[in-house]
Amino acid sequence: MRLQELFLIETTEEDRAIVSLANVVYSHIKKYIDYVDPDSPEPVNIGKIDDFAETPLEGMEDINIVLQQGEALGREVAAQNKEEYEGKDPRGLWDSAGPTITINADHISSEKIKSTIVHELRHALDDLKSSGRAGTSSKYDTPKKKVHRKKDPYAKNFPYLAKPSEINARFSQVLDGLTDSIAKNSNLPPQQLWDQEMKVLKRLFIMHNISDLFPEKEQSRDYKRLMKRAADFIQKEIKYIASL
Repeated sequence: MRLQELFLIETTEEDRAIVSLANVVYSHIKKYIDYVDPDSPEPVNIGKIDDFAETPLEGMEDINIVLQQGEALGREVAAQNKEEYEGKDPRGLWDSAGPTITINADHISSEKIKSTIVHELRHALDDLKSSGRAGTSSKYDTPKKKVHRKKDPYAKNFPYLAKPSEINARFSQVLDGLTDSIAKNSNLPPQQLWDQEMKVLKRLFIMHNISDLFPEKEQSRDYKRLMKRAADFIQKEIKYIASL
């Protein structure tokens, strides 16, 4: 998988599959909320995705899902990347060595954690498609633009946020937000629904710190690829809603 393939429209069906799988994972892990001791750092192993879900995404069925108390997860994540995570409250972690997705158990009662599951599933899929290079190769792990490779205290363009693999994971969260919005506004006429969701898309790009990475907007090839992929996603979701 080449760098630009992270942003190409060919992955739209994968995105839809990831959002669908995240819904199943989220519904499943909610059953285990009482299994996590808020005072214990010990993780709770939910099992492999294949134990409770079917997915067309090759390799994803072997991924373990784990719940862990937030403070313990925070220490684990900070140990991997102290500069970006120390003192923060990470919601999830993808570990290709497991392969395991760990979810912050402190937040599983909130539907917002579904967005985190989408994010980590995208990381997992990119890693699988690239044979493990998405999280380690400089092509995926280094911001393309030099301006994004230095930490600027006055901007959101920190190196981590500008990594191609991280942009792709947050873009999947955008699509998850669009799915919820389309379902909420499904009573609108098709053209009005399309116009509404394109506005929502731009807001979600801002919310997930994507827009500020492409200040030139349509002049950026990667930005145009993301927009095209999102537009295709919206079209397919609207058609799906109409078919129900």
